[in-house]
Amino acid sequence: MKRIAIILDKNLEQGAAANVAALLMGQAALNEPELYSDQPVLDQSGVQHAGIRYSTVILKAGENQLINLAKSCTENQGGLKHLVFTQTGQSLNNAFEEYASEIASMTLEETKVVGVIVWGEDESVRATTKKFSVMK
Repeated sequence: MKRIAIILDKNLEQGAAANVAALLMGQAALNEPELYSDQPVLDQSGVQHAGIRYSTVILKAGENQLINLAKSCTENQGGLKHLVFTQTGQSLNNAFEEYASEIASMTLEETKVVGVIVWGEDESVRATTKKFSVMK
């Protein structure tokens, strides 16, 4: 069984948190196409439903916890995949080339991480994220 955990900066406003979660999930789905079914899930009315294959949870953490999580995932692969989104990305609306260039010139700490997504085997994701609380 697989699991996804999206861990967001606890100080993000609701709209910004939703945006960061959507961006992280979108990139994760590109990196891991099996996150979603390639066949439509339709109800009896013909309406398509999301075909998510992995259990997903959204958690909250402080900025330093997010940085430490990203670093620990990078150092201890353990089969988990991850990626981050940052304040740098939030500040560069519709400026992808500038975003990519700025990120390439900064350390992880300088980017000011606002969200991390981690996915893989359920047990590993739970062990890695157990110290974070559920976002409400």
